[in-house]
Amino acid sequence: MPKSLPLLLAIVVVAGLCWALAVPPWQSPDELDHFAYAETLAENFSIPGTAGRQEDSSDESFADHSVGASRGAFYPGASPPEWSRSAYDAYLAVEQGRDPPARGDGGGLSGADQNPPLYYLFADIGYLLDHGGTAFGRLYAMRLWGVLLLAVTTSAAWLLAGETLGRRRLPQLVCAAVVGLLPMMTFISSSVNPDALLITLWTLALWLGARVINRRAGKWDVIALCAVTAAAILTKATSYALVAPVVLAVAAGWLRRRPAERRPALIPVAVGAAVLALPVLAWLALAHSLGRAGINNIGPTAAHPVNIRQFLSYVWQFYLPRLPFLTPFRTTPGLPLYDVWLRQGIGTFGWLDVYLPSWLYPTVSVAIGVIAIASVGLLSRLLKRRHLPLLGFFALTALALLMLLHVSEYLLVIDGGGGFNQGRYLLPVAGLLGLGVATIVSRLPRRARTATSGLVLTGMIALQVVSLATIVQAYYL
Repeated sequence: MPKSLPLLLAIVVVAGLCWALAVPPWQSPDELDHFAYAETLAENFSIPGTAGRQEDSSDESFADHSVGASRGAFYPGASPPEWSRSAYDAYLAVEQGRDPPARGDGGGLSGADQNPPLYYLFADIGYLLDHGGTAFGRLYAMRLWGVLLLAVTTSAAWLLAGETLGRRRLPQLVCAAVVGLLPMMTFISSSVNPDALLITLWTLALWLGARVINRRAGKWDVIALCAVTAAAILTKATSYALVAPVVLAVAAGWLRRRPAERRPALIPVAVGAAVLALPVLAWLALAHSLGRAGINNIGPTAAHPVNIRQFLSYVWQFYLPRLPFLTPFRTTPGLPLYDVWLRQGIGTFGWLDVYLPSWLYPTVSVAIGVIAIASVGLLSRLLKRRHLPLLGFFALTALALLMLLHVSEYLLVIDGGGGFNQGRYLLPVAGLLGLGVATIVSRLPRRARTATSGLVLTGMIALQVVSLATIVQAYYL
């Protein structure tokens, strides 16, 4: 193993531990619901969503009220969490008394009950590590356990750059640093949230897809890619967007074989298809038998049918200013491209209510724009070098994710709901951002390459420091 990788992983893990411990209890998106799901699964070995039961257990609700977690959500400045010693002593007196609040009486309808169970099974390992402790102890144990996912995501980004650009250590370091030290990445990965596992699996899928294409659909590569894709689908329904890119990668790798090798290679392809399909079908059958939706129930209705022109108008207004002849269709007051994808993707913490210094957002947005333009400039050179299948796989992965997110938001809005998309929903393809920066670095002269890599790493660490300082200021000062 190259020396730079474990050193980077050490920095990333330290940052993840800081985030896991610094963010107050249940102050990340939907963490109350996700904790309740994991608790129900651990205590009752059942999936939540039972009508007539309370959403959260008595134990979680009591811990929540003792620190004002729900009260402080969305308004940490006006209603910060309660940190007094007397409040904690009062909580412990009840929690450790003769009749403590029950842990197994939750499991009712919630915003998370339609999610597949894979992430929560993973999170329950952390939950059980402090099973005899308080709700706060179990929450922090789950967060700390999730830092492992952050380390795997960083390693997968390193491997992705190595598979795409060759074993060139500086570009690999840059790619992994951009992914592992992105503030929203560390924030979500150290929260109790299925997106933490989703990001890891998508980054692994990007690496394995590139490997399948480059190495002509090797047996174990195909099976591993299909297994990771199945795991991603069993983590969150968003991952159905991975199916088309995976099919493209396998087909491209298979077609790169010599004609005489193609027919025998169909056997591992068939095995991979079974590895992908069977667990997903088993989950759908289980969900149906339990009377639950296996996929989040979002769809058109007779009262609100899909209008293609309206959908295209919505997509236009998401990325570009509205033209005079277009009917207004905005999910945020400003331009969603900037307010949702860029600002929230760079760093909007808590329940999307804790912001970085305002000057940072346009500065980092300009840097991302420069990276995008430079990457497009290099794209033409790569096309001449017969990398079209690899580029097609990366492009289709990003476009499939965007399409699924936009269709979901459009259907919710026309049905009377509000905006759906958040910047963190793009984190599954953060590996492509890291790969773009690494590609630019790989094209620089040797001396400039070293200096630029150091600048990128320093900038990412500085962004981490500013982001953690923002958390401390918002919740503790």
